Amino acid sequence: MSQEVDHVRQHDAPEQGESREVPIASQRGFTESWLPLCERLGLQFVSLFAGGALTTIPEELIPEITRELRLLLAEVEAAPDHAWIAERINNILTAFAETNPAEWEYSFG
Repeated sequence: MSQEVDHVRQHDAPEQGESREVPIASQRGFTESWLPLCERLGLQFVSLFAGGALTTIPEELIPEITRELRLLLAEVEAAPDHAWIAERINNILTAFAETNPAEWEYSFG
């Protein structure tokens, strides 16, 4: 099992039905690497990526999730053994930057 960000374009938006997936980590990788960092940094939402707690993300949470991802990114960028996490975070942030939350639904799981 793996964790990923699913982006599904809303039905009333242009190009309806389009979807994208951004890989995050295997379940083990998330549990063993991401979660301890989230706990140490006190991240409320990123730690919920596992387990389907954020199946449909309200648009108003996206800025807070982005803020938490940037905090986590700052933590992992200096650690060579966490380079893969930095890469995944950058991919998530890019996906958020390239899509309009008014036209896309986001879910983690």
